[in-house]
Amino acid sequence: MDAIFQAWHTAMTAMGNAHPALLFLALALLPLVGVPASPLIIAAGVRLGTGAGFALVVAALLCDFSLGYWLARRWMRTPLTRWLAGRGHVVPVLAPADEAQFILLFRITPGIPLSVQNYVLGLAGVDFTRYLLISLPVQAVYALTFVWFGNSLADNAAWKMALGVALLVATGLAVGLLRRWLKRRSTTVSRPTA
Repeated sequence: MDAIFQAWHTAMTAMGNAHPALLFLALALLPLVGVPASPLIIAAGVRLGTGAGFALVVAALLCDFSLGYWLARRWMRTPLTRWLAGRGHVVPVLAPADEAQFILLFRITPGIPLSVQNYVLGLAGVDFTRYLLISLPVQAVYALTFVWFGNSLADNAAWKMALGVALLVATGLAVGLLRRWLKRRSTTVSRPTA
């Protein structure tokens, strides 16, 4: 356990000392190949503070979302479709009326890496503008909590750390409630009337 903590500390120190341009590039590109975004977002909070870190993260996520979408929609469509088919999965086909709810549900589902979210939504062919208008605010809420947490680690202030953890927990609870509400809503809408 000490080795894991030490490795985490070393990585966060390195990222916390990184030039903001390097942080931006890492956050814009590395999630496309499956690297978790959360540690990079925390590092932005450590390095830049809450305001500047949040601005950098949102700009980097905008680039990441756009690149992931267009990679899946255009350039990697055939290999990704074949890869999914080889594992018994098909590309989802959505009616335009269902796109917004699908994007929202997919974005708030915990545990799905950003790269998978971007690629699946790009493969599904959802409207790009709708994709960004829903994806960016949802991920910005997550980003703000992780940037705040990173900044609290840099300040070494116990009250900020406690507030950062509380924000993470509150965000998780809010997402859980929203998922339940959307699930109930979709069940009610799809239930036939007599």
